[in-house]
Amino acid sequence: MDKKSLQGPKEALQYLAEQQARTLAPSSSGIGVDIELLDDINIESDTFIERNFTEREQKYCWGRPNPHASFAGKWCAKEAVIKAVSSLNLNIPKVWNKGDAAPLIEIEIDIAQSGAPRVIFYGDAKAACDQAGVSTVKVSISHIDAFAIATAIAQ
Repeated sequence: MDKKSLQGPKEALQYLAEQQARTLAPSSSGIGVDIELLDDINIESDTFIERNFTEREQKYCWGRPNPHASFAGKWCAKEAVIKAVSSLNLNIPKVWNKGDAAPLIEIEIDIAQSGAPRVIFYGDAKAACDQAGVSTVKVSISHIDAFAIATAIAQ
């Protein structure tokens, strides 16, 4: 994305986050960024929540002062993780092969003892990481006003 194609605040924030991630990530890393409007994450849908968030994630988000922002942040983190894992090794076949509407419940964004987000993989998501040669994924999540954003670095 170049500066000329920025059409609004969401695109501008995405662009800035991608530039920052490229600056901070070692060259042997995969990077991913995702930004969403909070209103685009439908936490009123039980089906959406059950398909995409583990019980631990649900408990955490519903217990926060702004559950909508928490769910949106975790959603962004999961999307950023997929992008980071996919971009780690460009010389292998596509590792996420369940399609664009695949549930994201096999990627869990937990909270480490330090308070930072921690990524845990299960099932096919773990197999995709193994295939891509991923040893660790670090994530940063933020939300403000109407937006949530996350950056992931896979090594």
